[in-house]
Amino acid sequence: MKKHLLSFATAIGYRISSEYINNGYFPKEPWGCEGQIYPSLIGISLIELYKVTKDDFFLRGIKAIIESNITKQSSSGGWPLYIGLNGNGVKFHVSDEIIKITSIVEDLPPTAAAIRLIAEYQLITEDRSYSKSLEKAFSYLRTFWNSESGVFDEMLKGDALKLRASPKDYHIYVYQCVESLQKIYPEVEEYSKPLYLSVKQNFEQMNADTYPLLYGMHAALIAKTEGQSEYVKTVVKERILEEIAIKSRFLIPGLPGALGHHDGLRGICLDEGHLRNAIGAALAMDFYENATSTDIFSCSDSYTEITNWIQSMYDDGKYFEYVDVKSRMKFGDGSAGYFLPLFWILECF
Repeated sequence: MKKHLLSFATAIGYRISSEYINNGYFPKEPWGCEGQIYPSLIGISLIELYKVTKDDFFLRGIKAIIESNITKQSSSGGWPLYIGLNGNGVKFHVSDEIIKITSIVEDLPPTAAAIRLIAEYQLITEDRSYSKSLEKAFSYLRTFWNSESGVFDEMLKGDALKLRASPKDYHIYVYQCVESLQKIYPEVEEYSKPLYLSVKQNFEQMNADTYPLLYGMHAALIAKTEGQSEYVKTVVKERILEEIAIKSRFLIPGLPGALGHHDGLRGICLDEGHLRNAIGAALAMDFYENATSTDIFSCSDSYTEITNWIQSMYDDGKYFEYVDVKSRMKFGDGSAGYFLPLFWILECF
């Protein structure tokens, strides 16, 4: 944990918890058209903040998020993506047809994230108030298990699935869900090893053009799981050096520490510096060093530039999501400016 930045994390925690408790949270100026996965990720980041601070106000915020999630749970037990529920983003727009489809068809990542949030809440509080929703969701999720491929099949199909540049990159959230869920339902353990192997195989297929946030999260997860394995000290280290952080093709010339973006509709964009991708690079470096007890990245100029740039995006209890490279103006008051900085400061995800 970055103790010197804990005050920034608590400021974010108080702000987002207050919004959920008092009025419900509605992104004010998000970069993208947000979906249902974001509330759960905010909740998980607040759980990690609660573990550090033991401040019950964050528990109230977590409960407000869970209760909001449950109102959106389908009768099947799963959760649709609900992209566009609160309107289109400033830069990332979707059609009315996509908004409609993603409001009626369940989707794997938001379902997994919502399950993980309830499971983690129950584990830290022993409060079973939401166990009915959890059991219903788990029963639904397990029907999608594909024993031959070792993954859960996608629930969303067709053009709506193309909103994610690479759908498999998001299966990391499903693995994290299973890791939490097996502490409540031991039979879930059978999914853990195949899912991890699938996540690792997906990491091996990533390349210099891969969305940096999820590329970095995969590297961080493998480092966390395998510690000082030869694979971590060679393959993961090389990927961080050559593609994720130090020599990333997403680094923006003239804007030290900022990384561009890659989405499913526009491709690679270097005219915007994105908080989420700088944090992905930082998480990869931090988790590698924590796992290997080294400081090869944190002593580098690139690490300093990336982490300084992240912190430069802070403003009054949130972080701006992106900067326009040409004007150098900062924009974006969306969910990513709340949960991702907590993951970075608390060194979790």
